[in-house]
Amino acid sequence: PAEVGGVATADSPRAVPGLVLGIAGLAAAAVAAWWVTHDSSRPENAPQIGAVVVAAAPKTGPALERIRSRGTLLVGIDTGEPAGAGTPPMFFPDEAGKPDGFDVQLAHWLAKGIGVDQITVVHGKYSELPGMLGAQQFDVIISGYTPSEDEGVSWSDGYLDFGLCLTVPANSKVRSPADLVGHSVGIFDDDAAAAEVRSLIPGARNLVRMEDGYWDALAAGHFDGFIYDYPYTVAELNAYYQANPERRGAFKTVAYNLNQSHYSVGVRSTEEDLLAAVNFYVDSFLASDGYAESVKHYLSGGTKVDAVVSGRTYTIRAGDTLSKIALSQLGSVERWRDIWNLNLARFPNPHLIEKGDVLQLPTD
Repeated sequence: PAEVGGVATADSPRAVPGLVLGIAGLAAAAVAAWWVTHDSSRPENAPQIGAVVVAAAPKTGPALERIRSRGTLLVGIDTGEPAGAGTPPMFFPDEAGKPDGFDVQLAHWLAKGIGVDQITVVHGKYSELPGMLGAQQFDVIISGYTPSEDEGVSWSDGYLDFGLCLTVPANSKVRSPADLVGHSVGIFDDDAAAAEVRSLIPGARNLVRMEDGYWDALAAGHFDGFIYDYPYTVAELNAYYQANPERRGAFKTVAYNLNQSHYSVGVRSTEEDLLAAVNFYVDSFLASDGYAESVKHYLSGGTKVDAVVSGRTYTIRAGDTLSKIALSQLGSVERWRDIWNLNLARFPNPHLIEKGDVLQLPTD
């Protein structure tokens, strides 16, 4: 496996399907608008995605031929409000105005594999994208979706594993969901979010559901912790600190991966050839060095959770991988996943463990 930030995994952990807590604007209704770019070149500062393996890929089919004939892959993305403003870290315009972000990186990879040089981003509200896909306004949805029961949509293999995380004021004594029993908890305003958090904290006094303004509300003490999916938490907090520099460092994330979920690509259910190709190239993306680089480039920056101070530990060195650590410390490379499972509350992603970080090791 390639090293990333001083550590890498033997393979990407596969998560079970879960519930997404949504992104800003999830519940708002608006008329879908086009925000498009014919983009034959990727942002200059984006990680290099490398060569796409095509030998065993699906070769043809009506959907694939349509895309190749058109010369561009049409990608449905919620690009923010107003259209194109950004929903980082999955989508945002770079300094030159070109689409960038983790989802855009994947879109370029899929387009390259299918055999076209361009992507065209089609804007739509998060809740409206499945319907727009059914109306044939674009080829695929890549916009931070977990698999759902949307009629007429088939979902690919997961392209990014993630979990919910708990953020609290910097001076809070809360360290885990268990500490919020009897307290108020902030969540994104979504029924699925409410159900998930109630299962995590059945003893919460109440859930405060908000679509925006939740960082100000957390600072004001309207609730004692905010639970949100990791990729958006870190990006939104960074944006909040930029807009409110006097509050930089006001919050800390104290627990990652409170659940396990993943984002998938949506394809029309009738287009089996395209789904097969998307699955092939999603899997090849996960296996590429470019995937690990993309995780680090787009998803790093979260608050470090305090290191363990008791039990068996290991400090990451340059050149380490979880597999190497599992072999040297536990006697088997297969036990890298045991190490990850023991530390996943402290790190948002295996590729975001870095030199100097302290891992807790199994004692058996």
